[in-house]
Amino acid sequence: MADGLPDKKTGTREAHRVFSRDRFERSPEFAIFKRGMKKLLAVPKAELDELVRESKEASPRAGNPKAAGRKRKSDTDG
Repeated sequence: MADGLPDKKTGTREAHRVFSRDRFERSPEFAIFKRGMKKLLAVPKAELDELVRESKEASPRAGNPKAAGRKRKSDTDG
């Protein structure tokens, strides 16, 4: 199986480019990710806990054991 993704113009596959750690960390995509993570981690724990609690209460799946995404309970579950 060939490595890489197909070139849209030629249809041939080219090898993946290898990024060094330094080059990856200097990339614009990583900078955007890093800014987002800093904003996320800057939220105080008490505020984050409150947001999670409100989301759980407002969830359409709250209290519905047959809602999509719920795991089935087996006889061995506690």
